[in-house]
Amino acid sequence: MLLQLNIRNFALIENLTISFENGFNVLSGETGSGKSILIDAVNYVLGSKFNKDLIRTGENKTFVEAIFSLENSKTYEMLKELDIEAEDLVIISRETFQTGKSITKVNGKSILLSALKTISGTLLDIHGQHENQNLLAPENHISYIDNYGENRIKSILENYREIYNKLNTVKNKIFELTGKDGEREKLIDFLKYQIDEINAANLKANEEEELEEKYKVLSNAERINKTLNVCYSALYNGTDNSQSIYDSLGTVIKELSSLESSFPKVKDICNSLQDAYYNIEGSIEQIRSIKENIYYDENELEYINSRIYQINGFKKKYGKNVREILQYRDNIKNQYEELINSSEIIEELKREQNRLKDDLKVIGYELHKERSCIAENLEVKIKHELDFVGLEKSVFKILVDMEDKFNTNGMDKVQFTISTNPGEPLKSLEKVVSGGELSRIMLALKTVFVDKDQIPSVIFDEIDTGISGRIAQCVAEKMYSISKKHQVFCVTHLPQIACISDMHYWVSKEIKDEKTYTRVRKMNEEEKEYEIARMIGGSQVTKLTLEHAKELIKMADTKKIQLKQDIS
Repeated sequence: MLLQLNIRNFALIENLTISFENGFNVLSGETGSGKSILIDAVNYVLGSKFNKDLIRTGENKTFVEAIFSLENSKTYEMLKELDIEAEDLVIISRETFQTGKSITKVNGKSILLSALKTISGTLLDIHGQHENQNLLAPENHISYIDNYGENRIKSILENYREIYNKLNTVKNKIFELTGKDGEREKLIDFLKYQIDEINAANLKANEEEELEEKYKVLSNAERINKTLNVCYSALYNGTDNSQSIYDSLGTVIKELSSLESSFPKVKDICNSLQDAYYNIEGSIEQIRSIKENIYYDENELEYINSRIYQINGFKKKYGKNVREILQYRDNIKNQYEELINSSEIIEELKREQNRLKDDLKVIGYELHKERSCIAENLEVKIKHELDFVGLEKSVFKILVDMEDKFNTNGMDKVQFTISTNPGEPLKSLEKVVSGGELSRIMLALKTVFVDKDQIPSVIFDEIDTGISGRIAQCVAEKMYSISKKHQVFCVTHLPQIACISDMHYWVSKEIKDEKTYTRVRKMNEEEKEYEIARMIGGSQVTKLTLEHAKELIKMADTKKIQLKQDIS
């Protein structure tokens, strides 16, 4: 459950720390006090889109931190997959700067926003205007059915999608081989041209490196030859005025060797110089060999230049180096051969396509049967919740129609429909005009799905739209019942809902030094009585409205005891 919110510089909130408890939490306050800002802050820290206008005026960043107790096994599994350490708390923080840069952390580890949304979906569910749109849209109804009946259809759906993906692969391959009119022939000609062009170039894998090495030698042949000749002469030929290094060292060794019998200490020196003598002799032979093979050939240099130019042209078209060019040729050669022999391949692919379609129809029908059973069970549960909130005369029906086409979720079209008055035809949820009816329908649906998902905390925002009196009382009792299994938050303007709360928070707005501040505080019993009296009587709180408020709270306390007994 949500234990604490820490908010800094978010809209009208400068600095706020507020702790929450389990049970039924109500937030109320005058219109414009900032109740929606608090919900926006929760949405923000859980990963929703962010508008920079929500950064408090005059500040360069905003920060929100939410602390949850770790109760959902799904949350723990997700944290483990993301290598995030967790024991009994989940601490989510999000910080956004005016520059647009954002830092998101879970238990101190930075994560992507997409990962945050996945985690937060297991911690808290917000029932507000946006979520209503998701429930109203018929294209989303199949996912609600599948999530509700996950244990029954998960393996079937996975099997279906595996075959569905194979079918799409086969379809794409057939299209690739057949193409549009005339395109196949054009592609064959184009591939043939590329293959022939690369083959005609007679490229070799290491050719580029060899050419570069030859180019360096040939382009510097004159300088290399001159240097080698100087070195060779110094080492072996010498000059008219001096011996070569080779001959001089030989003379030194000969003279030292003559002293070995009378002066043994020179033996080691002599041995060392002899090693050097043999090394120099070897080096002289190497220089002679290289020198004899170094020559300047203008024609060969021109050929190397043209060959490097040719290879660079191929690199622009086919790959970053010769190896990639040759790999590209091999790949398109396979494609070319497939196209040339496409008639046989296409026939085999079409046979495979028909086999996969037959398999999908079988699994699709199995999915349809399971969804129909899930829908029947769900209808009963939703109808029970509708009865509880004063829509006992309504008829709720989930239509599961099997169509003759495949999609990623099977072959079914699922739609939630309702008739709220006897004699009226069933219609889709988005066609419900009454705001009061729609609020209650959404509450009934949300009640069933929240219980299934085992989400620890739920926020109901704008749930009291278009309702009052007895219906408001029914809605209040339903939310209180939910709060026995989940931590519930409700933003409300109705005394019937506020009076049944376990904790009541007052959201207010004040102006200080020409700046506006939103404040939130938990109210005591006396303050709660006064706030409910304000809800009843408007701006004027009289002795009568105060007595009425106390009576409502007393009745609500009695009802809470009864509801607890019914649940247990």
